Amino acid sequence: MANPRQRRKLRSGTHKPVQHSRRAQKLLKKQPPIRGPKVLQEAWDPHKTVRQNYEALGLAASLNPTASGGSERLLPAHAGEEEICEKPEASTSGSAKAPGTNGVPKGYGKIIRDAEGNVVDVQLGDEEEDETMATEEAIEDVPDPRADEQLAGWVGLGSDPRARGPQGASTRVVQVLEHLSETGSQPVKRYTSKGELGTLQRLVGKYGEDVEAMARDRKLNADQRTAGELRRAIRKAGGFAAVGRGG
Repeated sequence: MANPRQRRKLRSGTHKPVQHSRRAQKLLKKQPPIRGPKVLQEAWDPHKTVRQNYEALGLAASLNPTASGGSERLLPAHAGEEEICEKPEASTSGSAKAPGTNGVPKGYGKIIRDAEGNVVDVQLGDEEEDETMATEEAIEDVPDPRADEQLAGWVGLGSDPRARGPQGASTRVVQVLEHLSETGSQPVKRYTSKGELGTLQRLVGKYGEDVEAMARDRKLNADQRTAGELRRAIRKAGGFAAVGRGG
């Protein structure tokens, strides 16, 4: 059972549950920084996902061709241009559909082909043709999203990138990244720490170039390094001569 203080707190009209401060809520939703070249950071859109950003920039989000995660199927370039075939309309009654003036029942279509089998025309029922024309007129009234600056970046996402034409911003980003990869910086030279150098100097001063004996010395070789590890460490420090002179 709750104690009397908790009961008074529940009955009180001034008591409110503890809430996170605005700063704490903001930190929870804070996006992690994009670590990469400057051109990639400038072209990154924080309102898109990682996969959408990579696709918009013309990059591959993963090198695995069968990556998991529910990736959407790519839309073909000729999506929406499929052949119109029979589309039986659901009807509550079992009566036959009345044919239109062109002899095509409502809910069906007739594909007209030439001698070579190419589709030259599609005939629909009268009522369906009227509905199709009204739909086409409504589609024509919809503004082109590519003309809007905010929507232009979302056009083409989800379609096959090979069917899309080259985009200026994404092409520039890819070119800069390729140039950076070709003119990559030299590998960073590694140096031996003072503590490790002192250990190697004592081992070389006692055993010379006999790394097998160094590996068996449990007192000086406290980390129990193998002969190969000791040989690589001495090579990184400058060789037996340099380590011996330092000792």
